[in-house]
Amino acid sequence: MSELTVRVDPETGRLVADLSHFLGRTKKGVVRDAVRAFAELHERTVRGGMAQSTDRVTAATDAVDRERLLAEAGGNLMALTLPQRVKVVRTDLIRILDGHGARNVRLVGRLARGEAAEAADLLVESDLIDGMDYASATHDTQRLLRTTVNLHDATRLRLFAPARLAEFEREAVPV
Repeated sequence: MSELTVRVDPETGRLVADLSHFLGRTKKGVVRDAVRAFAELHERTVRGGMAQSTDRVTAATDAVDRERLLAEAGGNLMALTLPQRVKVVRTDLIRILDGHGARNVRLVGRLARGEAAEAADLLVESDLIDGMDYASATHDTQRLLRTTVNLHDATRLRLFAPARLAEFEREAVPV
């Protein structure tokens, strides 16, 4: 492994030198252990930053895919298949459903299995107390996708139809 030089201010340099002397360790060992301890101490923040970076890369890649699909269709959303339409309007779909109290949007049914479909079946989660506005959420998503949309609320299914929820969750695919 090649070594790199790390520049530090004089005060930190003296501190590293003193620690290495009193601990009987090399300066490299002191710095390496200090960096590892710092990383462990801030592990949650580092993981959050990694997740944000991954999300930014995914969003950029998705944006390129969406633009390519729309360009291939000559800008005509209806010229795309339903799975392609879902991909093109993914961000708007999630935003709209979030505005109506739905989150964790997933495809279920024929779309999730990769089959041709006339309607979009979406599994969402809502707050048990506040719930979600089904009528408006359905209307807005149908206008966006320009097809019939069936919303299935995992929160309600968990209470009233757990077997159906288990079936949906086995086949569910993130939007």
